[in-house]
Amino acid sequence: MFRIIRNSAMVCFVIASLFFVLAGCTASIKDVDISQADPDCARECTKAYSSCVSVTAIGVPYTLRSACKESFEKCIQTCPAKK
Repeated sequence: MFRIIRNSAMVCFVIASLFFVLAGCTASIKDVDISQADPDCARECTKAYSSCVSVTAIGVPYTLRSACKESFEKCIQTCPAKK
């Protein structure tokens, strides 16, 4: 009986570890080109992104970060060109 409980605990641990590893593979804003955007506007977009991803939300972290990245991309697109 203890062997079954121990194996179940191990399976739960492996599943939880896998979930956290996959959750760490989040959407990144590193691939968003901000080189042509006005620096002040890009800075505001970055602040908004930071606030977005720091929200404690129930659910899948990847979904939240993906939505935050999409919002960041839209924000950068609205920035005027660099002077």
